[in-house]
Amino acid sequence: MIYQGNHKLGDFFISRRERGTPGLPMLSVTMNNGVVTRESLDRKMETNLSDEDHLLVRKDDIVYNMMRMWQGASGLADRDGLLSPAYVVLAPKKGIDPLYASYLFKSSRLIYLLWAYSYGLTSDRLRLYFNDFKRIPVNIPSLPEQRKIGKILSTWDKAIEITEKLIDNSKAQKTALMQQLLAGRVRISGFNDEWKAHEFSNIASLSNKKFNPKHASESLPCLELEHLSQLTGELLGSIDSTLQQSIKNLFEPGNVLFGKLRPYLRKFWFSNIKGVCSTEIWVLKSNNDICLPEYLFYLVQSDHFIASCHVTSGSKMPRADWDYVSATPFYLPTLEEQKTIIDLLRSSSNAINILIENLNNLKQEKIVLMEQLLTGKRRVKVDES
Repeated sequence: MIYQGNHKLGDFFISRRERGTPGLPMLSVTMNNGVVTRESLDRKMETNLSDEDHLLVRKDDIVYNMMRMWQGASGLADRDGLLSPAYVVLAPKKGIDPLYASYLFKSSRLIYLLWAYSYGLTSDRLRLYFNDFKRIPVNIPSLPEQRKIGKILSTWDKAIEITEKLIDNSKAQKTALMQQLLAGRVRISGFNDEWKAHEFSNIASLSNKKFNPKHASESLPCLELEHLSQLTGELLGSIDSTLQQSIKNLFEPGNVLFGKLRPYLRKFWFSNIKGVCSTEIWVLKSNNDICLPEYLFYLVQSDHFIASCHVTSGSKMPRADWDYVSATPFYLPTLEEQKTIIDLLRSSSNAINILIENLNNLKQEKIVLMEQLLTGKRRVKVDES
């Protein structure tokens, strides 16, 4: 398919190859967050280059990763800074709004063209050089319409950012409340009974049910450690048990799964299905006479439980010591108070889930709107004056 446009990208951008100025912050380009300061990244990036050996980035420049531009690795700079010379810095000319352009480079049509104009023997070697970038045909509206589109989409981004912060704050508040409730530092009105101490081996047992794929009569979802999320208790996918070669732990609805490998990562899940999991995951069954299954799910998230894991050095990674955990005492409320605590924490989780659903809807609506605005399927009214 041949794409035509009223302009080429070279009509709106030049390649800025200015030497860096000492004292400016180091910047990086990410897939999801665009241009960010290097210090904000979790990973450390060492370099022997001096400031002058880096590229200079000006505010409102657009930067892209030559090898991953076709995957969306570009962003708008919100400050002056320094960047690795392996990147391409686009300085905008007159007639293009930088904010509009930053969204344009994320649209499906442009992503395709960015890929089509990249060169390499394999997908992991594709590179988009500026000389090829500037030949890409595009349809660009008037500058006032560009600015209006950029403003609309940035408003959507701000709504997404606010919702993400609400989710983070709600999760932090729920975690703080949970820790206080499970430790008995905060009591629910109407409950005054003294909590009783129980060794963890009396609260829950470690399931010894195994799944041997060689003798399996059914296909079950199989979970590895990476399928248990940190802190949220969500399940992040699974694989088919028939694809497994090694013996696994078997779990059932109502069991609590906890990752014993590096337990301080707090990987856990409350099961509502039957399945199998890695032997690096504990399958816990609650003693219903003194601990409700869902209360056990919250208990393994408590600071006291994580501290009780008594990490020991394994062959490669530290692991929780069951002998130590099983002998650790925990104070439990009555079953009735446990149920009330569960209801309270469940309500908090439901409120967070509603926010997450709202966030997903906002993101999807933004994608649809962005595609319509950037392809001209939906036009905006502007005051040319």
